[in-house]
Amino acid sequence: MRVAVTGGTGAIGVHVCDELRGAGYDVVAVDRVPPKEDQPFVRVDLMDREATAEALKGFDQIVHLAAIPDPYSDPPEVVIGENTRTTFNVMEAARTNGVKRVVYGCSDSSTGFGIHNTALRPLYLPLDEDHPLWPHESYSLSKHFGERMCETYAKAYQLETISLRYQYVMIKRVEKVAKEQAQRAKEGFFDAKHAWLGGYISVRDVARACLASVAYTFPVDQDQPYEAFFLSARNTLYPVPTMEVFQAIWDEVPPIKDPSYYEQDPYASAYDIRKAERLMGWKPQDEWKDIDQFAF
Repeated sequence: MRVAVTGGTGAIGVHVCDELRGAGYDVVAVDRVPPKEDQPFVRVDLMDREATAEALKGFDQIVHLAAIPDPYSDPPEVVIGENTRTTFNVMEAARTNGVKRVVYGCSDSSTGFGIHNTALRPLYLPLDEDHPLWPHESYSLSKHFGERMCETYAKAYQLETISLRYQYVMIKRVEKVAKEQAQRAKEGFFDAKHAWLGGYISVRDVARACLASVAYTFPVDQDQPYEAFFLSARNTLYPVPTMEVFQAIWDEVPPIKDPSYYEQDPYASAYDIRKAERLMGWKPQDEWKDIDQFAF
């Protein structure tokens, strides 16, 4: 199977390309920046629709990771404009070229609880794929719009799409900060005043999820070949039980939809990752306690 990885020379993309190649796939990195090592590569600016369609010919699947990764370094209109436009161009290229599947690198920010401008209160916890989405800033909105494109292209054109809502990904540019956070957690430090949901995930676990998404088989009786999955480490970045984290954030903790989730693991993520395990067989393998062994 031939797989294109947009953003394939980026911080997440290089790991995804390695993971897919290791599993025997024919992988091509599609990006504006050439790879540091000799590997199949196509240079393209995904803002150019015609060039994108040409670059993505002849592939069975596309893993779409190329994006401005946060709302901090670019003006908001650039973040939402570039992320939304490039995703549209990729979806159109997949449709017109007869590509079977697009795996979309989304974000927990699409929910409104990742990168956010205001502290929203969930309807319930842990957050699962059935919870309403409340994005409200440029990056979260851009990821939300991309996910809606995945959903509607699946419905309208039967293009198989999978959206991966991964958390704070521990990549090279955040290595120093991530290791400092993990060290504070090892020392038992918990800043209750500034606590949030504490979601995170290693870049290797994201790559493993991309591999599981490429290999996933949709049920033959599923009318709309679309799925969204939360991805995170099994625990939070905090050294205290997750219910204590919730109590630090909200005066009144939202209802717990499935108490067994935290009864079985008091430190479990604020995001319910069981759907990815149930349908794709994906399980996170890395935790902050072993951060020195992470691949950044």
